[in-house]
Amino acid sequence: MKFKYRPVLFITTLILCILLLPSMVFSGDNYKSSLENARNLDKDNFYKDAASYWQKTINANPPPNITLYAQLKLSDTYSRLGQLDKAIDISRTLTESNPGHYDSWFHLANAFAASREYSQAVEAFKTATTLKPEEGLSRVGLALAYFGDKKPDFAIAELMKGMKIFKANKNISWYRDCRLAINQIKGFARFPPNFADLWLEKNLLRVQDTYMNIALDLDILLN
Repeated sequence: MKFKYRPVLFITTLILCILLLPSMVFSGDNYKSSLENARNLDKDNFYKDAASYWQKTINANPPPNITLYAQLKLSDTYSRLGQLDKAIDISRTLTESNPGHYDSWFHLANAFAASREYSQAVEAFKTATTLKPEEGLSRVGLALAYFGDKKPDFAIAELMKGMKIFKANKNISWYRDCRLAINQIKGFARFPPNFADLWLEKNLLRVQDTYMNIALDLDILLN
């Protein structure tokens, strides 16, 4: 079978390729620029502006590891902006597409806890502890979620597990904090149920900050 040379079709296809090529190159350059802007704004706590650049990074179709990085950061950013529904939606999508990814579950748990959906935070933290049983911070998060869900005995049990992990890792600071938290939870028993709300909120935020600043090494995703 002989193929006929069609100059009009060939030229049209060539023109389309030439027109699309710059946009493909621009897309690659655009994600790097947006990523850099997002990281700089995030570092300076300009979360509202950072959110738009995290989204621009995602929209530019970067490599999968960069997409995951940007989605994790966007979820955390929305959480810090108080837009918890958006944070939950992004994190839930990540757990569905990456069911075995510890950090996605930790983000979802943090978002649920921040929105005071403690029973769902418990389930997300439980999944995180299953994926990384040697990580003590998720045990603390799970304990706090249990406490928010009005299950102080479960909370104390998880804090004791966390103490063992922190002791084994020679993390004396968190070991002592877990012991202190156990005593505080026991002390809250004689007060009205909402007495410890501020304490719970501050400690959940500390778990989130510690996780983002120390436990989560996002730079690994960039390499």
